[in-house]
Amino acid sequence: MARGETLRKLFRSFSHNERDEFLAAAREIIEEEKNKNHVLLARDLEKLLLNGSEYTKPLAANLAPWNQFPEPPKDKDTGLSLLNVQRFDLTWDRIVLSEKIVDILQEIVLENRKQDILVAYNLKPKNKLLFCGPPGCGKTQTAKILSSALGLPLVYVNLTAVFSSYLGQTATNLQKIFTYIENGEWVVLFDEFDAIARDRDNLNEHGEVKRLVNSLLQLIDNATNQSIFVAATNHEKLLDSAVWRRFDEVIFFDNPTVELRTALLSRYLSAIRYTAIDLSSFAARLENATGADIERICSDAIKAVVLRGERTLTADDLEFAIGRFLDRQSIIANSK
Repeated sequence: MARGETLRKLFRSFSHNERDEFLAAAREIIEEEKNKNHVLLARDLEKLLLNGSEYTKPLAANLAPWNQFPEPPKDKDTGLSLLNVQRFDLTWDRIVLSEKIVDILQEIVLENRKQDILVAYNLKPKNKLLFCGPPGCGKTQTAKILSSALGLPLVYVNLTAVFSSYLGQTATNLQKIFTYIENGEWVVLFDEFDAIARDRDNLNEHGEVKRLVNSLLQLIDNATNQSIFVAATNHEKLLDSAVWRRFDEVIFFDNPTVELRTALLSRYLSAIRYTAIDLSSFAARLENATGADIERICSDAIKAVVLRGERTLTADDLEFAIGRFLDRQSIIANSK
């Protein structure tokens, strides 16, 4: 049995998200088991510490301490950070996706966890992913869950800061981002990717955009670390044709089916009690709703109940919230 103080350190560091201290305490326990000649137990504990497999790649060097990272690069003129780095602790049940997409994503996670096996066969894991489809269908949330599943921080590229009014500075900012990324292992999210990877053959695009796309493609090709690159776009038709072949996997996030809409209603209404509501009939009426739309509908319905001082949501509450959503959609449609 490990010493009581080591166990206290283990539990205390876990509760405070202190990764360095947690790993140190876990290794103390492993060493103690080795000293007791509990070889099999020590080996199993080491495997679990490395995400459950002797073939799993070692923990990334940039994982400690838990929520502290090297200072992000900044735009020379504005002083704005070119990227934000965060950790997430999310599981797959935090998002509702089709079984097909979940299978692809979990396969990608498995490949990246077991890189050593693939290397032995001169193979590489998929680490450049393109997420496309309409807004509000889970692309950004999926990137966060991938970072959680792989135990890697998420680097969110701040395109507002990346773009500069000075000739050539935007490409320089991209170079700074990739230099930063090379010094660790991350899940790197380029949201609204079409803004920096637009079609170079479009006659409306000026030379600076074409040079920017050229720089981006070179940086992607020359990246040497084991980070996961995720590009997300709502406008895949605007992407340059050369961009597509840079990605190992392209995943289309479509509006949810009626089955997924029912699951989303169930998920987002789980925070409150409700009885005798046929969620599938409500889901059938939300044909063009995204996951984000359904989350907003459920939030509106729950807030109405809470503000009335009640605890049980009724079909009328959900009906009213859906009516507000449909009115909103009508206004948007008429504005086009």
